[in-house]
Amino acid sequence: MSVVADPDLGEEPREPAGVVPVVVLDDVWRVFPTDPPVEALRAVHLRVDPGEYVAIIGPSGSGKSTLLNVLGLLDRPTGGTYQLDGIDTAALGDRARAAERGRRIGFVFQSFHLLSYRSVEENVMLSELYLGTSRRDRRCRAVEALERVGLGHRLGFSPIRLSGGERQRVAIARALLGEPSLLLCDEPTGNLDSANTAAVLDLFDDLRAQGLTILVITHDTEVAARAQRRVRMVDGQLAEVA
Repeated sequence: MSVVADPDLGEEPREPAGVVPVVVLDDVWRVFPTDPPVEALRAVHLRVDPGEYVAIIGPSGSGKSTLLNVLGLLDRPTGGTYQLDGIDTAALGDRARAAERGRRIGFVFQSFHLLSYRSVEENVMLSELYLGTSRRDRRCRAVEALERVGLGHRLGFSPIRLSGGERQRVAIARALLGEPSLLLCDEPTGNLDSANTAAVLDLFDDLRAQGLTILVITHDTEVAARAQRRVRMVDGQLAEVA
């Protein structure tokens, strides 16, 4: 994120006017009430600005999945605050949280979650099935999203005819359909070989260059190395990686 200052006046750098972070976690805790209690997240602080590409790395059991659920508005923190696009998510009821999740977050998972009996185009269209938009509008938007990820030539194909990398790109197109503020990815290359992994990571580079905010949760250091910024999770706490 760029900052501005006037050194002649001895000013400290300050953020550009009007910049609203996409994600702000402030002293976030998630404690599960077992016996004894499990502190899955401990005093987590994280800020992600528009257009940033951030990788969160860490071993299994470090709290990455819990953090994903909090970031994706699938779970509520026990303490602290989470602001998404400047919205205090703690103040939202369940229905409002679901609406904001659908409007502002695109999810990409390790598994592609594509329907084999639907075409590529129809799989992408399904993400807006319950929004009340016309089938024609959904189709146009799906075609645009598929072209954006380089799959405009695969519209009528069944997912079973695609490579693993192409299936993941279909899933990414589906996540992009609503023009989300945040693309939240959980081990997005976990089921891919090295060639398809490189293709998906190249796509993330392109999307980030277009201004999309991307947050990838991964245990793969090679995947994390492609991100603009890296943070490490250990025992429920985050720390920046130099």
